Amino acid sequence: MVKSRQELPLRRYSFLAGVGLVGLSLAACGASPGSTGAAITGHPWVLSKQYAGQTITVLLPPWGQMPASQLAKFTAKTGIKVRMENLAWDSIHDKVVTAEAAGTAPADVTEVDWSWVGQFSQAGWYTNLSSLIQPSVLKDNIVAKVFHVNGEQVALPYNMDFRATMINWTDFKKAGITTVPSTWQQLLADAKQIKAKGVVRYPIGVPLSVTEGASTPWYELIKSAGGELFGAHWRPLFTSANSPGAQALAFEKTLYQDHLVPPGEVSLTDVQTETLFENNTVAVVLSDSPGSLPTVTNPSVSAIAKAGDQVKFIPFPGNDGQAPGITFGLPEGLGIPKNASNKGAAAMFINWWEQTPQLVVSYENANMGNLPPENYAFNLLSREGKIVGGSEIGKMLPTVRPLFPQGTPVWYPQFSSDVAAMIQNVVQGRAQPLPALHQLASQVQSMSGG
Repeated sequence: MVKSRQELPLRRYSFLAGVGLVGLSLAACGASPGSTGAAITGHPWVLSKQYAGQTITVLLPPWGQMPASQLAKFTAKTGIKVRMENLAWDSIHDKVVTAEAAGTAPADVTEVDWSWVGQFSQAGWYTNLSSLIQPSVLKDNIVAKVFHVNGEQVALPYNMDFRATMINWTDFKKAGITTVPSTWQQLLADAKQIKAKGVVRYPIGVPLSVTEGASTPWYELIKSAGGELFGAHWRPLFTSANSPGAQALAFEKTLYQDHLVPPGEVSLTDVQTETLFENNTVAVVLSDSPGSLPTVTNPSVSAIAKAGDQVKFIPFPGNDGQAPGITFGLPEGLGIPKNASNKGAAAMFINWWEQTPQLVVSYENANMGNLPPENYAFNLLSREGKIVGGSEIGKMLPTVRPLFPQGTPVWYPQFSSDVAAMIQNVVQGRAQPLPALHQLASQVQSMSGG
């Protein structure tokens, strides 16, 4: 997860235009402590009465609360009862860490965010799902690889998110621009033209506060330039002057120092940056989620939508001849703690959730709004016109990659904070790009033990 959980806990995955998300009440209790549960036999993706009579607890944030009516269908098929527990995203992480440190299970099935995978894998807290999920489901899940690390499938995605670029195409046309930008250089030239024509004073929105939302555009710029953050053994790949990381940092510095980014962005989050876009203060959000589309195109909450402006969600521009569109996924998954009491029933529940009917409900339900991570379910909803920008989003899905091919490192949260601080220091002129990148590399070596 990248967007601020405190500011946008229920909006990130709301792909249904005009639908607001509401909170659900907290259920009690977790899974029974201590026991690793009975051995799993057979194929848990075949729904049967093998575990009838068991009750599993499922710990998820509000947007993971499957409706009781749908859960009743699972119980009818399997005899397994489900007790849903609802906690804030941050609180789930804290509960998992506390429980696992005590040798107990927080629940039979829990939320596993993409950014937690390194920590959970290194600690050995979660069950390997590789042999417990129907092979076709693993194959068809667009972002399952994000949760595959050290040869284990730590969790299976139940939703999907990635990053691309949002533009107010009406502003571009007012400036006389007729071609959608596909490179950094074209985007820079377009922004200067929009500014020179007086369409908007600061054309590009990119958060520059010391928050994770400021780190994300830098990651995306590196990906779009055909690069990676790290090589083998977490060797930083961003310290040379011609590296994609150095070029990306220099590009962000240029945007800020050429007054193409609002100066107040140094104190704004990604959520606040999107508000600038909705109010037509900026014409571009450099790195945004497809989950923002229903909001920015809703006239009741978006000034540009009310004015009839045309919004485009486009592949992230490439650099120096690189093909645009390479992006990374930020999904959330369902995992089974190793100390869970009812692993077999939990695995059966995850396989059930990943079937098309449940993925459709998880998207269409007003309290959930989870973009399906599986090809068939996504295409079904897109064909029915139920996904805002579905056609454009669908074309980008083949380009979604893990941010870290080697798996999210345990020290990712600190790294993300260090990246955001570095970017702010560089764009404001308090540090030079290359020395700042070398300092970041030193911090990585310290965190990774390298």
